[in-house]
Amino acid sequence: MMASAQDLKRTQKLAQKDLWTTGLLTFFFPLLGYMYTGRYKALLKGFGICMGALFVFFLINPSAADDEDSANGIFFLYLVGATIDNTRAVRKAKNSVGTQPVLNPDLNVKLLKLAKARGEISLADCVIETSLPPEKIQGVLNDLQR
Repeated sequence: MMASAQDLKRTQKLAQKDLWTTGLLTFFFPLLGYMYTGRYKALLKGFGICMGALFVFFLINPSAADDEDSANGIFFLYLVGATIDNTRAVRKAKNSVGTQPVLNPDLNVKLLKLAKARGEISLADCVIETSLPPEKIQGVLNDLQR
């Protein structure tokens, strides 16, 4: 299934996030960690699962409602799970950015601006400017010449 341009941009934006910052923010301040990565749906899903687990746990074992350690244990599991989820999403985005097709409209505009600014440009100039392999640049340049 081909991803939409919006999904590709979201993945590229997520791939730019620092893995350690994501992990530390999410573990100590889950709301800030998810805000940092912009994964609000995942925040709501994880929080909903945690609240559901607490509800079921206290429904099965009502005497545990008086014990703070039970709720703290479930909250700790939520922190660990949220941290793993958020850092995994960033790692997956970083790994998939190299395999995704480049967004041609952005690349086309970037190459056209480079050509306008410098006059004549070589393939090497384009590769240096975009940090993409020459094969991809050559294909885009051939499309632009048509």
